[in-house]
Amino acid sequence: MLLNLKSRYQNFIQSNKLKSSKRRDLIFDYVTQTQGHFTADHIYQEMVKIDPGIGIATVYRTIRLLVECGVLIEQTFGEKKGFFEVKDEKSRHHDHLICTSCGKITEFHCELIENDKRRIAQQYRFKINSHKLEIYGLCSECQQQ
Repeated sequence: MLLNLKSRYQNFIQSNKLKSSKRRDLIFDYVTQTQGHFTADHIYQEMVKIDPGIGIATVYRTIRLLVECGVLIEQTFGEKKGFFEVKDEKSRHHDHLICTSCGKITEFHCELIENDKRRIAQQYRFKINSHKLEIYGLCSECQQQ
């Protein structure tokens, strides 16, 4: 997966005649090793630990570039925007459980949902391009509080 993402990233840099950037490469390496969902602010906080001179604008520009070249996907959960995750073509589709108290996002895959989605589309002669399922509620930790 990482080689495919790296080549996509490098091809995008070359085809858009962008200069090589150590900080941009550092951000690429970090986000492609990050599991789950993250924000640009989270990445900035982590990058400052590695390179104290990095600017937030560099992080935001690089995140946008990584979305544009198809390395990252931007997610919006309800009213909350600006979540990102690595776009891995080999991973299967997943949906999300979102805690309305602490904001925790849990990914899950359910074959029953996937099968029902296809069955319903077939029933209505509908061609699905994509789908997004978000379930809002309280995670187990917040339920105990």
